[in-house]
Amino acid sequence: MERPAIFLDRDGVINKKMSEGDYVKDWNEFEFLPGVINALWKLKRSGYIIIIVTNQRCIAKGIMDENKLREIHSRMIGHFKKNGIEIDGIYVCPHDEPDNCDCRKPKPGMILNAIDDFRNKGIIIDIKKSYMIGDSEKDILAGKAVGLKTIRIAEDIMADNCLVKESLLSAVTAIITMEARA
Repeated sequence: MERPAIFLDRDGVINKKMSEGDYVKDWNEFEFLPGVINALWKLKRSGYIIIIVTNQRCIAKGIMDENKLREIHSRMIGHFKKNGIEIDGIYVCPHDEPDNCDCRKPKPGMILNAIDDFRNKGIIIDIKKSYMIGDSEKDILAGKAVGLKTIRIAEDIMADNCLVKESLLSAVTAIITMEARA
């Protein structure tokens, strides 16, 4: 059976993005953006698989280690669970751009790995009904490389290549409306 999925960037979509060159290094720096819980709850209620795909070059730079990142993600997941939301997967690229890996967005490696992992569990992700939601051009390019529909979270950007919404909640509302019409 095929199921639709929503691939989400983390920083700038789920949580407040730190200033340029800074990173969320500890749970006390992690701040959920308004409407995130409501948005994820709506996605789950609508039957979407929710997968987070996040570049975290702070690991390659030695600013934070993978254990600290796992702790942040564990607490984030715990917060979602307390609100009745199950995140189906988190995929992290710990590399920096010079590493030239296949997983760092805009390359689609994390998305492709998730699709393969779910297929191995007997769950086929319906690419035509799935979306990538991110706040950067890299997120949009990664989603498009796989054939996903894309939505960019931004307040002041006009884009030709994707739908632009001001928040995850407004993006999810648009998805549910568009898919109901399809």
